[in-house]
Amino acid sequence: METAGEASFWRLIGVTARAMRSYADQRLKSYDLTVEQLQVMKQADLCDGLPQRELSALTGKSPANMTRILDRLEKKNRIIRKLNPEDRRSILVFLTKEGKALKDEVINLFDNLRVELVQGIDDDKQQAAAEVLKAIRNNIEKMSER
Repeated sequence: METAGEASFWRLIGVTARAMRSYADQRLKSYDLTVEQLQVMKQADLCDGLPQRELSALTGKSPANMTRILDRLEKKNRIIRKLNPEDRRSILVFLTKEGKALKDEVINLFDNLRVELVQGIDDDKQQAAAEVLKAIRNNIEKMSER
């Protein structure tokens, strides 16, 4: 039987996740970006010329969804795709100069927002919350392996 405290805990996780996502979407709208597009741009910037398949795996996006995201980013001149000279079946993804500048600007904005989000929350409480969330994620991963 679920207690009121448990229900509140799970409800708070869901409400907080939705609020963060909504706020991120709102802030990214003026940059003509989505959270998914930003995630892809961040990963592509970590390894210039990342294979599309690997990018899909790193971001947890299906190949079809990744193709749609990359199509939109390419139309906005934020990425370019090139055939892999070592494997013609593979496509490599690169950030354009404009894409890198935009990604850097937006990441800087979100770094500042992260500081604001935890303002007034002691480091100990932040660490405890992080440990609880990591433990839940680890339990989910273990359950998924069964």
